[in-house]
Amino acid sequence: MSAPDLSRTTGSPLGWSVRLSLFYAAIFLVAGVSMPWFPVYLQSRGLSADQIGLILAIGFWVKPLANPVGSRWADLSGERRRPLIVFLIGAGAAYALFAAGDAFWAFFLAAVLASCFNSPILPLADNLTMTAAAERNLDYGRVRLWGSVTFIGAVYAAGWLLEGAAPSIILWLMVGGYWLTAIVAANLPDIRFPKPQFRRRNPFALIGHPVFALFLLASGLNSAAHAVLYGFGSIHWRAVGLDDVQIGILWAIGVVAEIVLFWLSRRIVGRTGPLRLMLAGCAAGLLRWTLTAGAEDFAGLALLQVLHALTFGAAHLGAMHFIQRAAPEGMSATAQGLFSAFGMGLFMGFGALAAGFLYDGLGGSAYYVMAIVSAVSTLAALLLIRRWDGSRLTLG
Repeated sequence: MSAPDLSRTTGSPLGWSVRLSLFYAAIFLVAGVSMPWFPVYLQSRGLSADQIGLILAIGFWVKPLANPVGSRWADLSGERRRPLIVFLIGAGAAYALFAAGDAFWAFFLAAVLASCFNSPILPLADNLTMTAAAERNLDYGRVRLWGSVTFIGAVYAAGWLLEGAAPSIILWLMVGGYWLTAIVAANLPDIRFPKPQFRRRNPFALIGHPVFALFLLASGLNSAAHAVLYGFGSIHWRAVGLDDVQIGILWAIGVVAEIVLFWLSRRIVGRTGPLRLMLAGCAAGLLRWTLTAGAEDFAGLALLQVLHALTFGAAHLGAMHFIQRAAPEGMSATAQGLFSAFGMGLFMGFGALAAGFLYDGLGGSAYYVMAIVSAVSTLAALLLIRRWDGSRLTLG
C-alpha cells in the first residue's frame, strides 16, 4: 500500500498521540452527553417512545449515504483534517436547530441535517488515527481510550446537571461540544493520503466483496443488539426506580471496563487477531442482553455493564484492525465509512426503530430480542473467520 505523506505535519510520536487523544477526548464529551441523555431531552419536548426511536434511528439511516460520500471525498482529496473541521462545525449548527422546533417533523428535519454532518466524523478520525498508529508506531487503543475517559465524565456530569436544571441544557452542551472539537481538530496531524488510481470507482463497490459483506453483517448485527440500551437504557432505569446519578454511574461502569480493554489492546490484538476479538464481542452479547432483561437492582446492572468491554470494546477494536489490514488500496477512508454506514448505521437504524416499538410493548423484556440478534451476529463472525485469509482485499 502506498505510504501517506507526512511532510505537512511535525512532532514526535508522543506529540501525535497527545493531539489525537485530545481529539477523542473532545468528541466523546459530546457522545457522553448525547447517548444517554438526548432521549431524555426529546422526551421533555413531548415526544413519545416511538417518536424518540424514530429520531434516534434517523442518524443510522443517513449513514449509508452520508458516510460513503463524506469518506470518498476524503479519499479523493487525500485529506482528513479539513473534512473533519467542516463536518464538526456543521453538526453543531444543525443540532442548534432543535431549539427552534415545535413539532415532530421539525425535529425530524433537524435530525436529518445533523446526521449528515455528524456521520462521517468518527470514521475519518479512526482512519486518521489507525494510519498514524501504523506510521508512527502508536497504540490505537491507548489513544482512543481518552475518548472513553471523557465519556464517563460527561455522562456523570450531565446527569448531575439534570438534577437541578432544565433538560434543554443537554442540547446546548452538545452544540458547544461539537464546536470545541472543531477547534481541537485544527491541531490534528495533517496527514495526506495518496489519491486513488481509480477515482471514479463507486464507493459502494466494496460491499459486493463477500468477505467485506460478512464483516458488515457481523459488526452491524452486533451494533444493532445495543439498540434498546442506547435508546431506552436511561428511560428504563428511571422506570425501575434508579435516580439520574445512579444511571450516570451505570453508563460510566461500562466505559471503565472498555478503557481497561483499550489499555491492553495491543497485547490482546497481537494474541487473538482482529476477527477472534470481534467474535468474543458478538458472543458476549448473548449473556449480557439475556441477563439485562430481568435485572432491576443497581448492583446487578452494575455487574452486567462490565460486559460492555466485550460487546462494544472488543468488537470495535477487532473491526478497526480488520479494516486497517483488509481495506483495498486507496479505499481506507471509504472502507471505514462503509463500516460506520452499514455496520453501525443501517443495521443500528433498524435496531433503533425496532427498539422504540419493542420497548413500548415489552418494556425490559425487549432485551431478549437483542440476545437473539447477538446470536446471529456470532454466527456471521464465525463465517467471516473461515472466509478471510488475512490479506488485503482486492476489487476487480
